[in-house]
Amino acid sequence: MAEPASAPRWAPLVTLPLAVAGLALSTYLTYVHYIEPTSLSCPDTGVINCTKVTTSPESMLFGHLPVALAGALYFLAMAVLTLPALWRSQRRTWSAARLAGVVAGVGMVCYLVYVEAVVVHALCLYCTAVHAVMFLLFVAVVTALLLPPTPNIDPSRQVPSKPETARAKW
Repeated sequence: MAEPASAPRWAPLVTLPLAVAGLALSTYLTYVHYIEPTSLSCPDTGVINCTKVTTSPESMLFGHLPVALAGALYFLAMAVLTLPALWRSQRRTWSAARLAGVVAGVGMVCYLVYVEAVVVHALCLYCTAVHAVMFLLFVAVVTALLLPPTPNIDPSRQVPSKPETARAKW
């Protein structure tokens, strides 16, 4: 008897690298926040101004938690939720947590883009990269949930296929 169906095979191959990329970018921004706040290799004048964005009061959540650190913790959690074993798990808890995570993440990105554009009047290239990764992660997770699952077939229980019949000669 075959096991119940699971997520598409491509899901962990796409989502885990995206979560790791988001974690790497957010970790770098966290490092810069704590160690060298003005060392980003990004223009610091005009509309593209990473320093202005990452040192603004809006770069802190609740006045004490850097947005970059919150992002790193978020992507660490998403990296765990996108592990192949959790994609294969039949527990709906993991699927629900993954979906809730990407919905919350894309909601936060919408807020942060608004803050950059309307409140701070500057954009950060690194932050934009994190936002793009988050959007792609959202699309991948939602697509994987909407597509028909890949059946888990036990190869020892498969019925051998019939040999092809020879074509009739004309």
